[in-house]
Amino acid sequence: MDKTYRLTLNRWHKVAERLSRRAKDISEEVRAGFNQTKVMGHLGEDQQLRLKAEGKRLAALIPNLFDLQATVAQIRKALGSANEAAGISANLAELDMLNRQLRLMESLINGQEAELVSIDELPKLPVRVQEERGLFTRPSTFGVRVMPDSALETYRQKLESVRNESFAVADRIAAKNREALPLSISEDVARLAGLTVSP
Repeated sequence: MDKTYRLTLNRWHKVAERLSRRAKDISEEVRAGFNQTKVMGHLGEDQQLRLKAEGKRLAALIPNLFDLQATVAQIRKALGSANEAAGISANLAELDMLNRQLRLMESLINGQEAELVSIDELPKLPVRVQEERGLFTRPSTFGVRVMPDSALETYRQKLESVRNESFAVADRIAAKNREALPLSISEDVARLAGLTVSP
């Protein structure tokens, strides 16, 4: 029997994850039981009865597994529609872009080490041809700061701006994920997800 549950989008995501894990566990149990059951030999009629009972038990799990998988698909489809309608999908794309920019800015800023030589200091450097270390020789090099000082300051400011924008978008997503979505699912599946009473 189906029952309607009114949960937040965020909670439905958790329910779908929980049900998906349960479906995976059942699938592995059925696969292992049907495909990997071994015996060392015939131990009597009792052994045969136990194996037949186990086969019936495993076979009875398959319709439950398919119900779980169908419910997970139903929840994900409803979440996809709700995310699109609420603008969450667009916000997630924007957040992904901002996070990529953050990682780049942090990488560029953190890569400007103090031991890097500025371009203007290059004429003052001694010429190094090779360094010998044990059995290995390799060309000796200097790290050069190619990034202009003005760009470094610009990137620091951009980093703060992008970080603040990223926080704002993440907050908008979190607020939208608190919107409620009513869905009807079977009470048996709801019990597996820990939904014993409708909030």
